Amino acid sequence: MRRMALPDFLNGIRTREHRAREFDRLFREHIPALYRSAYRWTGSVDRAEDLVQDLLTRLYPRLDEIRTLDQVKPWAMRVMYRIFVDQIRRERRSPIQFGFEESLEDDSGDETGVPHDGAEPDVLVERELMQEQILIAWSKLTEDHRVVLSMHDIEEYSLVEIATIIDAPIGTLKSRVHRARARLREMLAMERSETTDRVTSNSIGEP
Repeated sequence: MRRMALPDFLNGIRTREHRAREFDRLFREHIPALYRSAYRWTGSVDRAEDLVQDLLTRLYPRLDEIRTLDQVKPWAMRVMYRIFVDQIRRERRSPIQFGFEESLEDDSGDETGVPHDGAEPDVLVERELMQEQILIAWSKLTEDHRVVLSMHDIEEYSLVEIATIIDAPIGTLKSRVHRARARLREMLAMERSETTDRVTSNSIGEP
């Protein structure tokens, strides 16, 4: 086998470094948004990180194709959604089922995830309780419902954009968004009721 000449070897390294920098330039600004979507879809920090990492690993060899795109983010979101769906299908065929985390870590390092803005303690407690209730209710939604709600109601994608990303008819999406909202309200009401029952029960038991 012919040994690679040193200039060719160095050129190869420079080419790889150039591709890595270009890939980083194209995706760096989009990674936070991709991660937020991945977290809302999966309901788990670890799984969201794995999903984004899987996405970037698969996209890096396609740099030549990515260069031709007018908009990188919607295209990357569509690819990530397909990866997510494939993962869910594999998990459902597996005897091992994955759960979802019920707490959201805040980047500020605050264990409660509630900003200390000078509010009274009872207001802070109420905010934390509401955040917990919403998160638990969200975790009880199906993957399909989390996807459409996060895209439409949180990230404010239009139905046309979502239809392009997940390859579904707009009429189907309208129905799915309606059902997802209704289900989230139902789960949130149920969680509030259970919380009230727990608080009432604890109060009765106090001396």
